[in-house]
Amino acid sequence: MKVLVTGATGYIGSAVTDHLAAAGHQVVALTRGAEPRPGRTWQAQVVGDTADPGSLAGAVTPDIEAVIHLAPPSGDADVDSAAVEALAAPLRGTGRPFVYTSGIWVLGATGAAQEVGEDAPTHPIDIVGYRPQIEQQVLAGTADGIRAVVVRPGIVYGRGGGIPAILVDRARQGGVPEYYGEEGVRWPTVHVDDLAELFVAAVERAEAGTVWHGVGESAVPVRDLARAAGRAAGVLAAPHTVPVEQAADVFGAPFAEALALDQSVSGAAARTALGWRPRRPGAVAELTSGSYRPVEVFGAPDGPATDVDVAAIRALVAEVEHAQQHELVDRFLSLFRREDPVWTTGHGKRLSGFEEIAAFTQKVLPGATADGTAVYDVERVLFLRPDVAAVNVRQQPVRHDGTRIADRPEGRPFYIVVKEDGAWRVGAAQNTVAVD
Repeated sequence: MKVLVTGATGYIGSAVTDHLAAAGHQVVALTRGAEPRPGRTWQAQVVGDTADPGSLAGAVTPDIEAVIHLAPPSGDADVDSAAVEALAAPLRGTGRPFVYTSGIWVLGATGAAQEVGEDAPTHPIDIVGYRPQIEQQVLAGTADGIRAVVVRPGIVYGRGGGIPAILVDRARQGGVPEYYGEEGVRWPTVHVDDLAELFVAAVERAEAGTVWHGVGESAVPVRDLARAAGRAAGVLAAPHTVPVEQAADVFGAPFAEALALDQSVSGAAARTALGWRPRRPGAVAELTSGSYRPVEVFGAPDGPATDVDVAAIRALVAEVEHAQQHELVDRFLSLFRREDPVWTTGHGKRLSGFEEIAAFTQKVLPGATADGTAVYDVERVLFLRPDVAAVNVRQQPVRHDGTRIADRPEGRPFYIVVKEDGAWRVGAAQNTVAVD
């Protein structure tokens, strides 16, 4: 299909255009200016501004086979309604898709209800107060021969952006992770690349008049997200909650109310009916060891293949952390290659071969975390070959609540990791204590 995308330069729009192009579609980006955007996965761009509906005349040409409306709302119901009308009108009678982006905030607080679905009534909070009426305007296009579809994303994360990036910035600025409202607040979340795949599925095969929740995880405790955001910011401290009234002084009252909104929302319908399969790391994992904490990478070209390998190496180190923290002997040993691994401990003991490493681990790991544990963050990856990499890791001692143990030195593990049968494993490890 040739797909016109509004908001194509934005956070979500950039991911959606990437995935549309990867699926074989031709992307026409609606941009406010005519300046070229090198490196974009667009076939073409047209000039227009959804905040100026009059500028949209002629944007949807006869060869446009679908429209995905991702541009953010203007804050004016009449302006947004006129923009929808301008973009949807040329599709009348064609059966072509018009996909509108709403959001799960239109549902309001879900209360005791767990994983509410698309049939739940809307109770929008102030920041999205008129958006349900825009949804209804879009869906009414079904009667005029438009394949009208509404997608409601959860809290979007990934690629280092979205609302979770605010939590990271606030932790970095204030020296303590924070979240907003009541302690039990939960956010439905979705990785931006998983969401982009939902938009591709919606434009390709969603039926007319349907609404879909773009939610990968239905109810993530925001306290956990705040702790992970602190980790991404290098702040190992217990998160604290900020009253909505205080948050309003920073973000404004409407957005502060949204940040404090407690919801549990299901994305199961899209999985069942559209075959959507969210598969990226969850929000906490992404904040802890993903795109919000950049890694220096050397010896490999920039590009998706390197990104995949770096993500897999980070996941391997996260598995080391998990196995150590939970004293999982077998899981820890599974992370080593079987053929001639070498491990030098922090006390200088050299272990040669899998059997020596296994015997040592079985002896020392059980009970090792009684007085605290550690977190592991990848800081540098040097690819010696496409299947061999040297990895610098920062190891910080923490209490079981994740706060830093100030009187214990950090470690500087150094791993040689090897890719075998598509999986990265530790081939050699040197654990070094950092001494001032």
